[in-house]
Amino acid sequence: MPSPLRTCRSIGRGVSMALYILCLLSVAGCGTDLTQYYFGSLFGGGSSTIDQNAEQLALEGMQKMREKEYDDALKAFRKLKEQYPYSKYAILAELKLGDAHFQKREYAEAAMAYEEFVRLHPRNEVIPYVLYQIGMSHFLTFTTIDRDQGETQQAMEAFQRVIQTFPETQYAGKSKEQLFECQKRLVAHEFYVGQFYFRQKRYRSAKDRLEKISQAYPEAVRELGYEKSVREMIEESDTELSKGEMKPSIWSRIGF
Repeated sequence: MPSPLRTCRSIGRGVSMALYILCLLSVAGCGTDLTQYYFGSLFGGGSSTIDQNAEQLALEGMQKMREKEYDDALKAFRKLKEQYPYSKYAILAELKLGDAHFQKREYAEAAMAYEEFVRLHPRNEVIPYVLYQIGMSHFLTFTTIDRDQGETQQAMEAFQRVIQTFPETQYAGKSKEQLFECQKRLVAHEFYVGQFYFRQKRYRSAKDRLEKISQAYPEAVRELGYEKSVREMIEESDTELSKGEMKPSIWSRIGF
């Protein structure tokens, strides 16, 4: 029977060799393919013929994320998801697909990936983060205040869901901050439209828009410095409306 000391030395040599091989594999692809360099003859061909397992793909994808090589990260995570859908690493791939798209500023694709993750794993512990990322994906799709604010509305829905469903998480606090930013965008949009109506002497439409933001988002109106302008336009609109309805302007007649 071998002595305990000899057994320990054998185990130690085995662990050292395993760690050495893992180190070689972990740096494969950084300039020189060390897997092929050291083990090419053993596998009898190039590295493209080697079937990478789920763990290798997960490590590769995460390494590419750290290196900000997001296209390569997407390739690794897609391959992992498609070839090993029942692996314990598949759920990581589903999450990181959203992150990779997000980092590439492909916000529509990121939102779709995150939403799929929520659909597939509604009880996962990272759901607060994923919902927050959905909100940010819609929030960052913003263009200008004169455009439709559908994306802003979707962002608000995601942030509100985090706040209501996961109030104790760090993402609830971050969602509150972003929700206020969304409200400011809606106020800026409605103010822009209300001001346009006011200048065209469409006082009823102007008043409705301006009163809406004053009542729904007073803090955002104040933060943007619109309070005085909103109040003055509403007061003047009331004065003009009290004189009776005027003949519809050309803008009204063509549908604005």
